[in-house]
Amino acid sequence: MPHSEQTGPGHSPSWIARMSPRPATTGPTVRLGILWFFVALAAVTAGRWPTAVLWGMTSAVAAREIVVAWWGAPGDRSATGRRPPGVVVASVVVLTVLTPAAAALGVGFAGGILLLVGIALAIVAAASRTSLVELTPSDAAALAIAVLLPTLPSATVVLLTAGDVWAGIFLVLAVSMYDAGYHIGAAETSSLLEGPVTGIVGAAAVTFTMAIFQAPPFSTASAAIAGCGCALVCPLGQWATSALLPAGAPCRATRRLDAYLLAAPLVLAITWVIA
Repeated sequence: MPHSEQTGPGHSPSWIARMSPRPATTGPTVRLGILWFFVALAAVTAGRWPTAVLWGMTSAVAAREIVVAWWGAPGDRSATGRRPPGVVVASVVVLTVLTPAAAALGVGFAGGILLLVGIALAIVAAASRTSLVELTPSDAAALAIAVLLPTLPSATVVLLTAGDVWAGIFLVLAVSMYDAGYHIGAAETSSLLEGPVTGIVGAAAVTFTMAIFQAPPFSTASAAIAGCGCALVCPLGQWATSALLPAGAPCRATRRLDAYLLAAPLVLAITWVIA
């Protein structure tokens, strides 16, 4: 029995069960996952601008999913099904795509735009504690999550690809193999660890190949370090994403980015160190 089906009346799932994404191995979800892999790989192979377009669009869809999910979640004054105003959704989408787009121009541009986005979110958070805007502090927190959660992995992937195409290819292959292994392993067992372990093994296989191939900028040792580190933090990215989403929210576009949340910054940092 898949671990996603272990809960029932009187059964309290463990934190790993609550944080682990529901495995999907059938239907259109699988076909979309395969399509995402090929499109993501083609984008990083083509360079920084196709990567910025694809990941910017994906992060925009993810941001909309997140803000809608939080607005519809039960809260202090929220009723289930409450919809965010259109101007809020549009603002979230615009703020989310700015940093991945700027990342194609370089680290300085990405950092500057991210700083401005952070300032804008801080102003909204401060205003939510007054009567200046019709937002509660929980609404402001939802906006920050909706913008930053997809922005960080997307912008990092663009920065990595802009620095070296092979590094971007390495990351996409490793994380994609982790995702495939996770969903296959988690769907076929009641163990909560088999999915992540199977995914880590898949990412390790890519790492072994890249270490032998020694694609620039990696040597055998740096490829092994980057790949193993990437594999180990992929499940942490999934759990962190789950912790920042309402319970049960599907957020399918967001789930395309969750394993990259920590893996992409780690690989980017390693490439900067070895450059």
